[in-house]
This record gives sequence, structure tokens and C-alpha cells, in this order.
Amino acid sequence: MSKKILFYKAIIWQIIGLVWISLFSYLWFGSWSKSVLFSIIVMIISVFIYVLYEVIWSKIIKKYEKN
Repeated sequence: MSKKILFYKAIIWQIIGLVWISLFSYLWFGSWSKSVLFSIIVMIISVFIYVLYEVIWSKIIKKYEKN
């Protein structure tokens, strides 16, 4: 999987997560503006953590496929 496709996959996943995080954080904060702001911050951080996770996982898989 190319890094470009991986990045798009992560973005789509985070949009799905944004909806769920917003709904649950609204229950916590009681404010849509705080909820959406919190969710966007979480989404941005999560995209980069997810891409890093996928890259590391891909390297581990390639290492074991060589053996």
C-alpha cells in the first residue's frame, strides 16, 4: 500500500471517528463548539499516530516475509 493511499485511508477513518468523538464528547462537555474543537484536535493527532502505526506495522510484516 502506498503512503498516499495510506494517508487517505487514515483521513477517511478519522472523519468517521470525528463523528463518534463529537457525539460522545458532547455528552461530556454539553457544548457543540467545545465538542467539535476537542474532536478536531484528537483527529489531527490520531491521523499522524495512525500513519506511524501503519508504517511500523508494514516494516514488521516485510521483515517477517523475508524470513
